[in-house]
Amino acid sequence: MRIALVELGNTGIHLNISAAGRSHTRCQHLNLGASVSSHGSFVEEDIAAMTALVTEFMTAIKVHNCQRVFGVATESFRLAANGQAVAAHVERETGCQIRILTPEEENGLNWQAAASSAATLDQLTVLSLNGGTLGITQGPANSTMPVSSHSFPLGVNILAPRTTPDGYLPAPTRIRIERHIGETLKSEFGAPKTVQVALLGEMSAGLATLIHTMRRSEVPENVTGLTLDCADLGHLIKTFEDMSLRARLALPGICPRRAPHMPLGATILRQALRSIGANTATVRTVGLKDSIFRKLAIEAKAA
Repeated sequence: MRIALVELGNTGIHLNISAAGRSHTRCQHLNLGASVSSHGSFVEEDIAAMTALVTEFMTAIKVHNCQRVFGVATESFRLAANGQAVAAHVERETGCQIRILTPEEENGLNWQAAASSAATLDQLTVLSLNGGTLGITQGPANSTMPVSSHSFPLGVNILAPRTTPDGYLPAPTRIRIERHIGETLKSEFGAPKTVQVALLGEMSAGLATLIHTMRRSEVPENVTGLTLDCADLGHLIKTFEDMSLRARLALPGICPRRAPHMPLGATILRQALRSIGANTATVRTVGLKDSIFRKLAIEAKAA
């Protein structure tokens, strides 16, 4: 069975098609989270771009003859004043049913994806950083759902317009962000304790790739399993402070699209790890799409 997932995320819109173990992926960067952070709602340009892109993706879905089509939206739609109305508009214009996931649903899907690849661990913490949210879930790795689930509006694209509008993160701003994250997480997690941490999200993968490449002078073939620690992130933050954006783009292994936000992403990750009592974490290249595909495949077999 061919299954298609259209994900309206905070940094762009993704199309993922799964058929008999093979996948087809397309992505278009739209920066929706930053737009909502700046304006409080989706503007006309956002709505027009979303509608056109989902229409294009629906055409591709028909070409691939997909039997199941599923659309999800995340934090930018939850934060936008017109999020529900825009989702309904896109659904009406394109024929793609769109469900705005709750923070608990999004965290649960990320947890299931990470836990399935870390079944040998007793206890697991999943830290998912994306454009809109910082999600933290904890529990036994063999559990289908986390014991605790927290979602914070601390995503890179949400914070960037107010902290790094030109791609630079001044030290005073960074310190304020670290203090804010520390105080926010302390109220939920209390005293730090040692945990096994899995990192999800494109920013985590991008930072791990960059650190690995700078350290070993080679781009890793596989990002899954790379580790990040607070010392590496701190060194990278300091490196970015002394480097122009143009010089940053020349670093081997860096993603040009993510380059302006990488100092902010490194700051968020380092402080989040500190706040939950972890010094190191392992990158996992899985996410909610993996859990959704697994769930839809099970439903199809049951039918």
